[in-house]
Amino acid sequence: MTNDFAHTPDTSGRPLSYEELLGDRTLTEDQRDLLVAEMLMAYMSVLLARRGDTGTAQLLLQVDRWSLEWDNEGHEKDLVLEVDPANKSHFTDDLIEKLKQLCQEISERFRVGVNWVVVRETFPVVGPGWRELVQREISGERPTNQARRLQPGPRRWLEDNLAFTNEGEHRVYILLRHRQEKVLPREETISIFPLPNGRIVGRMCEPDFLVTYKGRAGILEIDGPHHNARRALDVTREHLMHDSGIAYVDRVPVEALEDRAEIEQVIDRFLRRLGEPR
Repeated sequence: MTNDFAHTPDTSGRPLSYEELLGDRTLTEDQRDLLVAEMLMAYMSVLLARRGDTGTAQLLLQVDRWSLEWDNEGHEKDLVLEVDPANKSHFTDDLIEKLKQLCQEISERFRVGVNWVVVRETFPVVGPGWRELVQREISGERPTNQARRLQPGPRRWLEDNLAFTNEGEHRVYILLRHRQEKVLPREETISIFPLPNGRIVGRMCEPDFLVTYKGRAGILEIDGPHHNARRALDVTREHLMHDSGIAYVDRVPVEALEDRAEIEQVIDRFLRRLGEPR
C-alpha cells in the first residue's frame, strides 16, 4: 500500500524524502498519519534488509495495508499492519517484538511518537454476494502459492493459478514447466514450488523456486541488480540451506533474464547438478 506523497517531486524533479514530505505544513492530520505509517514501513523494511535480516524484510513485503490508529489504553498512536489471514501465523510474538523495537528506533529518530506495532488480519471486501465469494475461496479460485501475499495490488504475473512478483520469476517458471511437461519423462520429472515460505536455522526464508528432482530438493534463485554487494550474505544463507537438507542451490543472473537461451542454460545446468547423486 502506497500513497501519492512518496512520489511528489521537488522543483528539480527529485522525489522528496519522507523527512521533507513531513515538513509540509499543509498536510491534514489524516494525511500526516498515512505518511508516517508509510515512512515507518519503508524504513523498517530497508533497515532489516541492510542489516542482513532478509527473512523479516521479506515478511514485511507480505503486509497488505498499514496505518496509524489511536490506542486508548496507551494514549498514543500505534502502527497497525494488516496481513492476509493465511500469513498471520508467520508474525509470531517474537517477530512483532522485533518490529516494535525497530519502530521505536525509527520513531525516536524522526520524533513521530509511534512506539507500538499491531499485526492483524486483512478483512476482505464483502457484500451481498458473499456466498459466491466463499465458494470461490473454497474451490481455490485465487492464487494458491505464497506469492499471493506479495501482491496487495493487481496481479500482473499469473500462471496456473500461481502468482509471481515480477516478470523474471514468471519467465523462469514457464521454462521450468516446459521441462516438467515436455522434456523430462513423466515417471522421472520435477516438482516446482514458486516462492515457498519456510524456516531454516536462525531465520525465515523465501526462495524464488524450490524444485524437487530424483529424490533431491534444490533452490533456484533469481539475482537482483544489487546482488554483488550482497554476495557474502547469500553465501551464508546457502550454507544454512545445505546444512538444512537442500541438496543444491543455483542462481539465474539478472543479465540472463532478457535472453531465453541463457535462462535455459542455467535451468538445464541446475537440473543436471540437482539430479547428480552426492
